[in-house]
Amino acid sequence: MQYIIIIVIALVILGVLIQVWPAILLAALGYGLYRFIRYRMKEKYFQSPEFLDHKAKIDSTINDYNEISDYVKSIPNDNQFIPNNSATAHSDLATFENTSRQQYKRDKNQKHLNKDNVYSTSLQVVRKASEQPVKYLCKYFGIDSTEESLNQLEDIGTNISRMENTVHNLEQRKDEIQSSFNPPKFILKYYKKELLEKTGMKVPEINVDYATYTFEYVSAGGNSSQKSTITFDGKTVEAVSEYISNKIKYNKSAKAQRSLMTNTLRNAIKERDNYTCQMCHASVAQQSLLLLEVDHIIPVSKGGMTTPDNLQTLCWKCNRSKSDKLITSY
Repeated sequence: MQYIIIIVIALVILGVLIQVWPAILLAALGYGLYRFIRYRMKEKYFQSPEFLDHKAKIDSTINDYNEISDYVKSIPNDNQFIPNNSATAHSDLATFENTSRQQYKRDKNQKHLNKDNVYSTSLQVVRKASEQPVKYLCKYFGIDSTEESLNQLEDIGTNISRMENTVHNLEQRKDEIQSSFNPPKFILKYYKKELLEKTGMKVPEINVDYATYTFEYVSAGGNSSQKSTITFDGKTVEAVSEYISNKIKYNKSAKAQRSLMTNTLRNAIKERDNYTCQMCHASVAQQSLLLLEVDHIIPVSKGGMTTPDNLQTLCWKCNRSKSDKLITSY
């Protein structure tokens, strides 16, 4: 009886297959034809004048992008101050967190005393640091009110400004590449990898690695903890430089003059020079994505001052080639 049931079921399945087989075969042939047509359309598109024209237009932009990507990697990225109160509070430069964990058995032997840029302190200091971050940053992390500190801060500020401007420039270039190139949707959906390979569109992710300074409080029992964190970005460096320069007796020395090189001044010099390189005369009006920097005509290392008459706008290529040489604009 069992074998009879099995035979009956097999015959039923066979009958169904005989009935639906033409539909299955037709569907398989249809899908195969669809894949073949899609492949031929892809090959035709990659050889079309439209694609080749698009590729030619973006090649230059991609080359510039990759060249600037290499440049940003050459910029020193160690933006941490190495230690050698009348300032504005600048409370917006710090973030305050309540990191308490109730009923949490914290390892009392685990401390941050030896961790870079973390200062274990009282709850009062943590809260004050969130209100007056510049003052407490200088006081507890060894940023003395000296010209040597201003000198170091200017170097850090210059590197951060270059990094921030370059990353912003790269983002603009990435947007331009993407907006100027609109291949068919089926290419993006099924052949995006091949598209990127054929166009050479390799866009690396580059970010500015800011140093951070943290004031941390942990209760004796370990259940309560709070911290204030200061990000050492361009805005913070500028605020610290202003704070220190106001605390020391200002003079005309080159080291003290370094503190004047702020983002505000950089933007003013670029505007004065009509956003035009003073050596090769390339301008933002002609090249919307031109990366500009502000350079000391007479380098600070050779006695130059951070004054408008000693500052000029250069594109990043001319600035890199000039280095600390005494070369005036053409």
